[in-house]
Amino acid sequence: MRKSLVLGAILAVPALAAAALAPLSLQPGSRVWVDGTSTARAWHCESTRAVGTAAAGTTELAQLSSVGSASVTVPVGTLDCRNATMNGHMRNALKADQAPEIRFRASSVSVAATGADEGTVAMTGTLSIAGQERPVTINGTVVRENGQLRVRGSKRITMTEWGVRPPSLMLGTMKVNPAATVGFDVVLKP
Repeated sequence: MRKSLVLGAILAVPALAAAALAPLSLQPGSRVWVDGTSTARAWHCESTRAVGTAAAGTTELAQLSSVGSASVTVPVGTLDCRNATMNGHMRNALKADQAPEIRFRASSVSVAATGADEGTVAMTGTLSIAGQERPVTINGTVVRENGQLRVRGSKRITMTEWGVRPPSLMLGTMKVNPAATVGFDVVLKP
């Protein structure tokens, strides 16, 4: 009897581990954007077509101290600057033909509850833009709403670090600042 209980417990461990890493998926309403400035004005390009997952077995913040992994992918072609000419310049600068996606793959995600249904999150991983990968840490907030997690945050980047040449137009009189902010407001649920 005792051997079967021990054997049952040993066999249950992988199943419990797999359940603990069941993925949460990005839901409709999730959005990712890039904000920046130029010598002419500020600009904002946004996509609501990001896809992604997080290896977490719960949306209960008190039980969620870390996440096995997480990823978000944004097709460059879905970023909309609300200006067709600007969309073209942005896609050229991001080398959309050779690198059609912006990707973030987190290898480490730490969650710290600051209340019953809210907390902070720190994600360390690789951000891929224009085919170039760089290690980054992105901080944000997490809130549990209606059985799902809403994660918000942003990361200030310098485009040239990813090999992106900021557009320059009208013989250089209009230049895009190489500093930009990548932001996100995503909803995850099982």
